[in-house]
Amino acid sequence: MSNLFQELKRRNVFRVSIAYVIVSWLLVQVVSTIREPLFLPDWTETLIIVILAIGFPIAIIFAWAFELTPEGLKKTEEVEREASVTALTGRKLNNAIIFALVLALGYFIFERQFLHDHGNDETTEATVAAEQAEGTSIAVLPFADMSPDKDHEYFSDGISEELLNLLAKVPELRVAARTSSFQFKDQNLDITRVAEQLNVKHVLEGSIRKANTRVRITAQLIEAETGYHLWSDTYDRELTDIFGIQDEISAAIVAALSQTLGLVPENAPQAFAAANTEAYNAYLLGQHLIKKRTRADIEAALGHFEKAIELDPDYAPAHAQLALAAYLLTSSTTTYGTFTLDEALSVAEPAVQRALELDPQLAEAHAVKGLLHSAKSEFTDAIPPFEEALRINPSLTDVHNWYSIMLDDMGEPGHAFRIIKDAYAIDPLSVLTLHNYLNRLVERHDFDKAGPVLDRLAQLDPVRAAGFRGGIKMRQGQAAEGGIEVFRGADLDPEAARIRARAAFFLDNIGLREEALRMWKFPNVELAFPDFDDPERVLAVARERYENSPSDPEAYSDLAWAHLLAGDAENARLWAHRTLERLDEPYRDAHWINQVLVHDAWQRGDSEELERRIGPLEQRLQKRVDAGMDTAWMALDSAMYAFVRGDEEAASTAMEKVLSRQLVSRSNLDFYYDVYEFGDSPGLAAIRADYEAYVDEERRKFLAYACGEIGFTTWTPLEGTCKEVEKSSPVPL
Repeated sequence: MSNLFQELKRRNVFRVSIAYVIVSWLLVQVVSTIREPLFLPDWTETLIIVILAIGFPIAIIFAWAFELTPEGLKKTEEVEREASVTALTGRKLNNAIIFALVLALGYFIFERQFLHDHGNDETTEATVAAEQAEGTSIAVLPFADMSPDKDHEYFSDGISEELLNLLAKVPELRVAARTSSFQFKDQNLDITRVAEQLNVKHVLEGSIRKANTRVRITAQLIEAETGYHLWSDTYDRELTDIFGIQDEISAAIVAALSQTLGLVPENAPQAFAAANTEAYNAYLLGQHLIKKRTRADIEAALGHFEKAIELDPDYAPAHAQLALAAYLLTSSTTTYGTFTLDEALSVAEPAVQRALELDPQLAEAHAVKGLLHSAKSEFTDAIPPFEEALRINPSLTDVHNWYSIMLDDMGEPGHAFRIIKDAYAIDPLSVLTLHNYLNRLVERHDFDKAGPVLDRLAQLDPVRAAGFRGGIKMRQGQAAEGGIEVFRGADLDPEAARIRARAAFFLDNIGLREEALRMWKFPNVELAFPDFDDPERVLAVARERYENSPSDPEAYSDLAWAHLLAGDAENARLWAHRTLERLDEPYRDAHWINQVLVHDAWQRGDSEELERRIGPLEQRLQKRVDAGMDTAWMALDSAMYAFVRGDEEAASTAMEKVLSRQLVSRSNLDFYYDVYEFGDSPGLAAIRADYEAYVDEERRKFLAYACGEIGFTTWTPLEGTCKEVEKSSPVPL
């Protein structure tokens, strides 16, 4: 064995092995770094590793069997020991190993300092979760309804949520958000598993039995890792003492965790009591219904909040929730009703003001106040109430979502992304949070991170998940397969308006406008699918929207765009300026409505005004690029800025980028090609022609499936639509 070791050493087998491993590691790191910039396939790294692994034993055998001599490569057996130069070769290999180690160390330092993201986004969700779990954390699971007829679910859910919000006021205690905690309702899962998914150390669970005017509440605080019951108790009281019970439970939990929290029970937060149990019962009924987020449920919830206020005019939470219900009943693609913004504000603003007068520390009231300011594009006024709501109750993930959306509208995509990441960390089972977080990841083409988030969404809301899967495929040059995915999702729930809207836009984008209108379920169809051949109709709809809701900032911008489409430059300019006047001064110059003024300056040949308007818009666009975003909108805007400056080459580069890889809004394309006259450029016209050929092919693929034996249940194409299908068209799976 000793002789074998000495021979391996003499033949430099060990040195070759070490050098091979170091150089292989360096090669893998370099390939990993250059793969994305050079658009190499995802399997490139795997291929390199496999090749290097296969090469390792070959290198060892080669080092044993051959020797490099001054006369060339010879078999080791053919070289006399006295003539062997393995010692010299060994010294050269030593130098090579030292050089490779220096390179490896240099690369490691370079990667950590320059390639590694040191910003707020560097921490993965898993790292965030681990750091949060270090502190004292708790999840409040929905208490079981043990009433004889099982008809008091709203009451048990409401008490659970009230306790959650009460505990969230303890600064040292991290409380899992309501949406995620309530995902485990009626599942009877192991507490350790629940705590692991919610990333908490403690779990509060219990049951409620309500009969006539009495209530029995049983609660227990469990240490998740050990299953040990830190505290438990049963409260058998009159309903009139319900707030006292909440306070006692809160104080008991703080006492049980006092050593960790450094608090005493006397410092535990207190519930805001209603004057009578009937008012509180009406409030809980409203809370139960508003969470369902359907028009009928929100309308019913509003009635319950009104009843609660009638029974107790000084109950602040009812006023705050009334304000939220009124706003949620506005008519838009993100809300659920038919109110104009003015109609909603007439109810919501006095209600939220009254709530804050009654309880200045009510987080929900601050949150709704921020939401109302945001709806009016009063961004500066919206920031303090959003921040205050999160300070009082960091577990309100609805607020994280609202705040993140507003920050993105303000032109702060980096900050917006950090806020939604925070929401995902504390509420990983919220459908709304998953939806908005996925939007941000897809905008960044970060499909690796989006994958696990999408899988989680699919478990909670398969319809929404199907919409995202389809959208991702459309971004990856698979428009037909993406459309099929979207329609399969619509088939799961034909009444789900949002996925129907996504399906309608897809149909329009592949040139099936008539079919798109059949799928559309929202109002203002003329604004969603503007008919450039009938601009007067679009203008009439915009005027009607403004007349019905003159406080809605979007009504102003719609009028500006509608006048521009109608060729009325003077009124387009007028309404663009009116839109800007309604905005906070810091956000005026970079607001999208300035594109109307860019068009105006371009048409008038005012180069100075053109540059003054484009500059802030390009800065806003660059912020999005710096935040990692890469969307069709961004490429279209970049092309437009270049084109109106006369740089058709740069405009063509941008358009080639966006139209060569993804499905794009047909309305947007028509707008740029008609209003900004892209179609007059031979180069841009050729790019559009190539894109339309791609769309035609994808449309035939999609219709071959839709018009085939399987098809869809939500939508059956018109007979004329299916005539385009060629029998030879491939059917995607």
